[in-house]
Amino acid sequence: MKFETSLKTIEEIVNENYEFVIPVYQRPYVWDDEEIKKLLGDILNTFNSVYSLGSSYFVGNTYVIKSLNKNREKQFELIDGQQRFTTFWLLANAYKLLNIETDLTDYLEVTYPTKVKDIRFDFDIRIEVANYLKGLLDSSSYLKFSDASEKEFLKFIAKGVETIKHFILSEVQEEKRSDFGNFIYQNVCFVFNVAPQNTDLNALFTALGTSGIQLQQSDILKARLLEKISRDSREKFSKIWDVCEDMSNYFEKNIADVFNIDRSNIKPDDFRIFNPLFFSLNENVNKFNNFHHTKTISEIINNDDHSAEFSEKKIEDSSKCRSIISFNTLLIHTYRIFNLQRQRDDFEHTIDPKTLLSTIKLDTFHTSEDTECFFLLLWKVRYAFDKYVVKWRFEEDDDNDEKLLLTDINTSRSYEKNYFSRTNSSYSPSQMLQSVLYFTGGFTQQYWLTPFLAFLLENQDLTSNQIHEELEKIDNLMLPGDKKEISIQLASQAKRNEKVDSNTFDILDQTHGTSFNHYWFYKLEYILWKNWIDRQDVKFKNYRITSKNSVEHVFPQNHEFGDKLEFSEHDWLNSFGNLGLLSVGENSKYNNQDVEKKKVDFDKKETYDSLKLAKVYSQNIKNWDIEKIRNHQNSMKLLIFEHYK
Repeated sequence: MKFETSLKTIEEIVNENYEFVIPVYQRPYVWDDEEIKKLLGDILNTFNSVYSLGSSYFVGNTYVIKSLNKNREKQFELIDGQQRFTTFWLLANAYKLLNIETDLTDYLEVTYPTKVKDIRFDFDIRIEVANYLKGLLDSSSYLKFSDASEKEFLKFIAKGVETIKHFILSEVQEEKRSDFGNFIYQNVCFVFNVAPQNTDLNALFTALGTSGIQLQQSDILKARLLEKISRDSREKFSKIWDVCEDMSNYFEKNIADVFNIDRSNIKPDDFRIFNPLFFSLNENVNKFNNFHHTKTISEIINNDDHSAEFSEKKIEDSSKCRSIISFNTLLIHTYRIFNLQRQRDDFEHTIDPKTLLSTIKLDTFHTSEDTECFFLLLWKVRYAFDKYVVKWRFEEDDDNDEKLLLTDINTSRSYEKNYFSRTNSSYSPSQMLQSVLYFTGGFTQQYWLTPFLAFLLENQDLTSNQIHEELEKIDNLMLPGDKKEISIQLASQAKRNEKVDSNTFDILDQTHGTSFNHYWFYKLEYILWKNWIDRQDVKFKNYRITSKNSVEHVFPQNHEFGDKLEFSEHDWLNSFGNLGLLSVGENSKYNNQDVEKKKVDFDKKETYDSLKLAKVYSQNIKNWDIEKIRNHQNSMKLLIFEHYK
């Protein structure tokens, strides 16, 4: 099967007037805010880099076949790559909705010879999706599809629009927003693969789904590092790498799969370091049976790391989990700690798992001993990561929705041998704060992990309070400025005793409305959770800090009865005291209702959508006015000030 392959930017797709149809066999758009933010965050990092001028950003392969529609000579069926193509369309639409001028909006529509324009995407049978996308162009979707967040084929698109709009407003500097759109238009590059017209689609799907395993960047790095180690030690260090690599199981399970374990005396703490007395080579283990899964052609050629990717299979074994970072990212955090321990400078660019080979410099490892130390450090880092860092898991009584959870390791003894299993820990301040750090720390980078893991390696026999105090210190001090630089300073203890500048909190008095930095809502949720008085409150016990991306106005922007807040020189409507952070679905349910109606809906829930809003609706909210907004804002600010003292 021979493909016609070329590189295409979005600009070239527009200039060549290509249009695409999503065939019936394609799944709907399913990217959530984590995947969208990861993609856009990576592109923004490249855009902000001093090396970005004229550089391309490759987003991998897309596979198409010419449409059989003879009236559409430049129409293609999109076989593989729909999620990314749709995401960029939603991005272009977000720019249009925000009235930001950029060439990227040309991607929205295709122009026919008759000068008539139409949406660049069509759908074989999902007419509702096509109509919704067309409605986004003139903003009519919000009226025609008010329940979009509840519809199977629309909910991720509706959520994605809000995620992208907020990303542009909160992450891209205002003066650079237009240029960022143009950068994407001109520099984002697809490997555009056109299948032959007579292609057997069943054979093509088989080729896309079951191609042989090819080397990932981490495999190449491993091979290069092993070359620096004496030949008789390579097998041992290769297996040390292997047990750290699989991020979908807990560490002790990986070790048992690769090494022979002396189970007669081993205890959970014995996994902390590699000890040949406990772990001997297991000749019968084939790591490829345990750690590799089939990749699509797009995944292989793009050389991206998908070890942290979501799996829809329910977790049945206690060792199963989903990591908050990929193995490539864990390697980079380990490399930062490795350099710190040797008083070497940090690398200059941002953490990017797709640039692993250019980030970890081979000339860093001067000797065989140096290289072996890196492998042994990786073991220690992975142990600490699994013991003290949250993972995506299902709760014991709820297998429908993953949560960010910490776990306890349990020991059982049978026939004079020790065996280990994991159970979910009770909800704790550390677990809640890590949720805040995860949702606000950059899904790809998670810079807070470098100082946190470094602290755990430096200090043993820590109490849960000591660990939590360190997490709070890291979160408090990483708020302002360059997270990468601050994280390395914290890891080296250079900033450990600093206080947060009081000017940092001036933002809480500003009136950003829907553009308000989400961090402050997340942080306040944590502070409220930590200080909640009635901890037996059933709604409180059911509450979790989860992904939120939609700012809610308590007093609505467009009141259902046309009511307005009384006039004031200060824009209290868009102030922190009148805002809360919800999911798109939660926000759409409240919509433009009167505040008293919102309270009724809020109180019906089995848990609190937001602890901040719980504080709002726990008071007499009749005639929710400027005075009440100001009082609520001041009380929330006071809680934040007290936390940072």
